[in-house]
Amino acid sequence: MKDIFSFINNNAIVASLITLFITTLIQMVFRNSDRKYNEKQENEKERKQQFLNKAELHIEDKKWDSKEKPDICLFMTDFKTSINDKKDVEFHYSKEVLKKDKYKYLRFYIKNIGNADINELNICATAQENTMLCDVESIKYIVDSKFVNYSYCYDRKILKNDIIVIDIAYLEDSKICNTFSGELALLFRNSYGNLYKQPFFIQQGNLYEPHMISNKDYRIYTLPDITLKCFKKLGYDKINVI
Repeated sequence: MKDIFSFINNNAIVASLITLFITTLIQMVFRNSDRKYNEKQENEKERKQQFLNKAELHIEDKKWDSKEKPDICLFMTDFKTSINDKKDVEFHYSKEVLKKDKYKYLRFYIKNIGNADINELNICATAQENTMLCDVESIKYIVDSKFVNYSYCYDRKILKNDIIVIDIAYLEDSKICNTFSGELALLFRNSYGNLYKQPFFIQQGNLYEPHMISNKDYRIYTLPDITLKCFKKLGYDKINVI
């Protein structure tokens, strides 16, 4: 070891190269640290900006007005399943489903109180193993076809401070509750292109704050992928989702 140090001390070029190497290595470490710090600061700044620019849906405290036509009219109910000869799942609904005079209604006045417009709103059922959701006009087709549906897309822009009226029809004896989460999820894409989800507890009239989600999370509710997995676990090969 002494010979090595002695060699370095007596060789100026080697000493300079070693000093340069160590200096460069230290600079690289500090630059990498600075880069990570700057990236962290930029990410925090971006998240803060996304939070400030997000849209947010809020339930307004208004009373039922039967004369006011809703922007969205949905129907929710539970179902039973069976397997036909082709090994497809068939969905069966109560005989009362087509009797609209038997319906009970929940009405919600939903306002966009955020700082961004909403370009597209998807209203989705969360308990896909036992709850169907569709617009009222599609009920007969779904029942007659023994199909199932879980979401509704409202493709009109909801501007900042706009209010939309949502009616949710159901049968008094149907089970439309979800034990572990809200019965519905409101998914939307705002004018900045970001995706958000708000859990919606319709029985309690409670709408949670929005949180950003990924495209993968978005697909879980808007496409039948998770539903297929759910029923395959029960031994079903194919289901008909519209």
